Amino acid sequence: MDIEDYISINKKVLQIVGFYPTNKVRSFFCISCMFPIIIPQIIQIYQDWNDLSIVLEVSSVLFMILLGMSKALVCTVNSSNVEILINFLLTDFWQSAIKNLFYGNLEKYAIQAKNITKGYLFLIFNVLLVFFTLPLIDVFILEYKGMLGNDSNHLPFMALYPDSFYKFPLYEIAYISQIIATSICGLLLLAIDTLIATAVIHTCGHFVTLQKSLNNLNKSCNLVYSISFKNFSLILFLQTMSSSLIICLVGIQVSTSGLTDGTKSMKYFSYLIMALSQLLLFCFPGDQLIYQSSMVSKTIYSIEWYQTSVPIKSEVCMMILRSQKPSYITAGKFYVMHLENFNAILNTSLSYFMVLKNFNT
Repeated sequence: MDIEDYISINKKVLQIVGFYPTNKVRSFFCISCMFPIIIPQIIQIYQDWNDLSIVLEVSSVLFMILLGMSKALVCTVNSSNVEILINFLLTDFWQSAIKNLFYGNLEKYAIQAKNITKGYLFLIFNVLLVFFTLPLIDVFILEYKGMLGNDSNHLPFMALYPDSFYKFPLYEIAYISQIIATSICGLLLLAIDTLIATAVIHTCGHFVTLQKSLNNLNKSCNLVYSISFKNFSLILFLQTMSSSLIICLVGIQVSTSGLTDGTKSMKYFSYLIMALSQLLLFCFPGDQLIYQSSMVSKTIYSIEWYQTSVPIKSEVCMMILRSQKPSYITAGKFYVMHLENFNAILNTSLSYFMVLKNFNT
C-alpha cells in the first residue's frame, strides 16, 4: 500500500494553493485574486440595497467566496500546523497502520476518502462550468433571435461594474477575472475541505484497525496508535454559520426562478447541491468518527483482556480511560459535526428561508 495512491488529488491541490509544501506568497496571491469579484459584488449590494432580490442573489455567491477566503486565511496564518498535520498523515499516521495485521481496514477508508474527494471535485467543477457557460449561451441565443442589445452582455456572477465594462474589451477582462477568482476560490475550498474530511476518515480506519487488534491480543498485535488532530474548530464554525445562510439564499434563488428563468434555476440548483454536499462533507465523516471511536470502548469491554500479558494489560487500562469519551470534531466548540446536527442546520436554513421569502414576496 502506498499513501500516494489515495491522496494524490489532495496533495496536488494543496500544492497549487500553497499549503503543502508551505508557500505563503502563493497562498496570499490566491486570496488576493478573489478581490476583483468581491469588491464589485459589495458595491452591487450597496447600490441596490432596497432591491431584496438582487441583494439575496449577490449575497448567495459572496458568502461562499468570503468563506473560501476566510478558510484560506486561517490555514495560511496556521501554515506550520497545517504542514505538520499533512506530514503526519503521510508518514507516521499511515505507517503505523500498514504495519498492522489488519491494515486492510484502513485501505477501505482511504478509498472512501479518495472517492469523496473526487465527488467534491466534480461538484465544484460542475457548478463553475454551469456559471461560466450559461451567460455565453444566453448571448448566442439572443444573437440568433436578433434580440442582442447593448445591455445583453451578462457576467457569470452578478456584480456592479462601470458601464464601460460591458463593452469590448473590458467586458472580456471582467469575465475572465470572475472566472479566475471563483476558480481559485473553488480550489481553496477543495484543498481545505477535503484535507479535513480525509484526515477524519483515515482516523476512522485507524479505529477499526484498533478494534481488530484488540480482538487479537494474544497474537501480540501492536496497540500503540498516535492519533492527533489539528484544531479545525474555527474553520468548521465558519462553515456551519455560512452554510445555513448560503443554503437559505440559494434555495430562494431556485424557488423564485424555477418557473420564470430556466437558466438561472439551473445555475442555482447545481449551486444548492454543492452547498449541501459541502456541509455533508464534514457531518458524515464526523458521524463515522463518533461511531468508530465509541466501538473501541465496546470492544475493550467485550474481550477478556485480564488474561493477557502485563505490558499489554497496562496499555488496555490506558485505552479504557481514554475510550470513555468518543472522539469527535466540533464547529467552534458549539456544534459537534455529525448527521443529527446536519439536520439541525438544514432546519435553521429552512427557518431563514421562510422569513426571507415572506419579505421577498
